[in-house]
Amino acid sequence: MDQIKGLIKSYEDWVAKNPNVIGDFETTAKWVSYFIAGRISNSNVLSELVYTLSNILVFYNDQIIKRARGACESAVLQKQSGLCYRLKVTLTTLEYSEVFIEISARRLFGQRGKWLIIGLIQLFKAAGRLFILKHSTSDIISSPPIQALNRRALSKQSQTAEPEAENLTQAEHSITFKLKRSGRLIRKVEGAPPMQYRDFNLHVDNAEAAKTQIPRELMQAEYLYIAKPLIHLASMGLFGQRSWKQYMIALSIDLYSVHLYRQQRHLMSKQQKLELSRRSVNLIYYLVRSPFYDNYSKSRIERILGFVADHVPIAKVIAAPLRDYVPTWQSTYFYLWST
Repeated sequence: MDQIKGLIKSYEDWVAKNPNVIGDFETTAKWVSYFIAGRISNSNVLSELVYTLSNILVFYNDQIIKRARGACESAVLQKQSGLCYRLKVTLTTLEYSEVFIEISARRLFGQRGKWLIIGLIQLFKAAGRLFILKHSTSDIISSPPIQALNRRALSKQSQTAEPEAENLTQAEHSITFKLKRSGRLIRKVEGAPPMQYRDFNLHVDNAEAAKTQIPRELMQAEYLYIAKPLIHLASMGLFGQRSWKQYMIALSIDLYSVHLYRQQRHLMSKQQKLELSRRSVNLIYYLVRSPFYDNYSKSRIERILGFVADHVPIAKVIAAPLRDYVPTWQSTYFYLWST
């Protein structure tokens, strides 16, 4: 056990010192999953396993780099309880491995087992998102809940942060002092703002204050977004997987949720606006989801890829396998609830 802990510690130290090298390895692992697809038996299971493990590895390495660089997580993660953060880690890991679990369940237990596993996964995700919504400062939950680390921006930030940190530390020492027993920083009298700028009001946490100001319409929009996977699964059970009714129900919920958010866009933070933009862009996926894909998109995509494969020499290497594998990708990845 001590040897395993030592190996893990050595790996974490190496990742912290070589983020660029580990980034190249992560990219290579993802490309391997693309190369495997369609080339060997059971390739969809194997390629999805490689892709899932590469995503989890990226997520794990991101946490190592954050700790090593002393990078603060978003204000949302700082203010929430430890339970909410652990739940976000669980949901993020589940989201990365969700497709692999579904494919494996279909192979092991058949279609009934697959839909049972899908229902349990979506039920757990909805319950987890509702808990986070109620007990943290997140009013619009990203997908995945913990986003991938922007390592390039973090690298630039760390290069410019050192001189600023030194200046800030000097300024803090001039207006504060530390209590010996508790280690708490206390502001000196001369460090107080001018009299005309003091309000003498009880300090209120800005994050919590912002949360109480969120209108009910925004909460309703997020409730709709969280409940949509379960509503869609129920409608599929009622109307069938290829029915236009289940398709339109899911699309209508997504459109109405985005509409509610856009009505109150001026009250949203920058991070929340980015997530709303991502959800808006994801509406394009409805073009490659059944039954729209079966009736309209499929023939057009096949004609375009066929034309490229037959008339563009270099692109033929990519276009021909892509044309053959698109139906498998469509049936595997473009679920209406995976948004």
